[in-house]
Amino acid sequence: MTRSAGRSRPGGPEMLSGIDARCNVNSGAVWPRLVISAAMVAVGFTWTAAGDAPTVSAILTSSQSRANYLAHARIWKDPGVVSPEDVLDGPSGVFPYTFAEATSDEGIACTFAKRGKDLGGATVKFLCTTGNGQTLRIKYWNPDREQGNREVFAMVAATRLMWALGFDTLPALPLNVRCDRCPENPMTGEGEPATRHYLGELQAFPPGGPLILSGDDRNQGWSWRELDDAISALPPGPGRIRQRTHYDALTLLGVFIQHGDRKAEQQALYCSASVNLAAGTTIPKADGDRQSILLLEGPTESSCAQSAAMIVDVGATFGGAGRTSSDKTAKMDLDQWRHRPVFHKMTDGVCRGDLTVSYAARHDGEGDPVVSEDGRAFLLDQLHRLTPAHVRALFTAARVEDLGKRSIRTKAAGTKTATDEWVDVFQDKVRQIEAQRCRPAS
Repeated sequence: MTRSAGRSRPGGPEMLSGIDARCNVNSGAVWPRLVISAAMVAVGFTWTAAGDAPTVSAILTSSQSRANYLAHARIWKDPGVVSPEDVLDGPSGVFPYTFAEATSDEGIACTFAKRGKDLGGATVKFLCTTGNGQTLRIKYWNPDREQGNREVFAMVAATRLMWALGFDTLPALPLNVRCDRCPENPMTGEGEPATRHYLGELQAFPPGGPLILSGDDRNQGWSWRELDDAISALPPGPGRIRQRTHYDALTLLGVFIQHGDRKAEQQALYCSASVNLAAGTTIPKADGDRQSILLLEGPTESSCAQSAAMIVDVGATFGGAGRTSSDKTAKMDLDQWRHRPVFHKMTDGVCRGDLTVSYAARHDGEGDPVVSEDGRAFLLDQLHRLTPAHVRALFTAARVEDLGKRSIRTKAAGTKTATDEWVDVFQDKVRQIEAQRCRPAS
């Protein structure tokens, strides 16, 4: 069976600048040679104490080795018991604030530091600095004007859902922001400075281990077609069956939340295990008060015992996807999400998810992806872990009541809150997956 097909990474304004990779031919392998100018992978916000031991920020390897890491990457892991309260609070120990602190009436106070226009990408955001020196990269929404960045809501909902189901992503924290000396437009920097209040979203960055790269682009990530092909190239056996099942489940979850902005840099391949420094050459790099190491992996060495495939940016979700990932329709739009079915009508006996991917992702984004029965059943098992209380906590954490209208009048049930409506649509999509049957993986 043929599997059908169809760059703004979160983080600070500084990215990986200066990995100068030259290509050598070594036994047929394209191998990067490092000219020492490699900067550490920057973080979008930091509260790690100065003087910490140096960490490996990236592993630079051959394209063949990276393909092997990708084929064997961990796609899913059992999240254990996750309660509705856990879904509301999010992963513990990730942020310097708890959910309760971040979303209290007082919220988080900070001073405007840099306009979003200078941070790269088109999403609405800004940098601000707290009283204890933490720099926060904040996506924001103005509830009074009902305008700003709808990713404030979508990122929280999508990352909480993925985490609760066992799929790897970067946690996001909703917060109330009091921005001192903030211009009227923090994205452009225009307008008189004043104290302004926003709904915000803060995302952890970078992943919990060094990126695995085969060139000088720290945003290399991975494409859905690339991961699909890498798994298909594995030898038959339990390993390939596991990877195919988990990949197809992740693919179906992407359809479920309408994750259509599937450019390669929206994903990341990283090492989730300890790095064997003896497997290559280390290049130290200072970044202010912190130290980082880039590991140039030896041509016959493997420095990472377990790679992991992560989806980094899921801000354009819970809408209708689309070629342009429109702010108005692709990001947290209830009507658009409600009217997109999970599956296309089956005409050839093959299950295809109903997903239009962005122009930037093209065929590598695998639009209208094929889903196997093993993948469908596996995702359904994970979704069945979630009770109505879990789903309500998900959309409560995302603060859907602050998107606009406080309630939505329906023909059948009178007045429902926005949270009620989002929960209903979520459960309807679960029922669509329950009702479908697909072909086994080939």
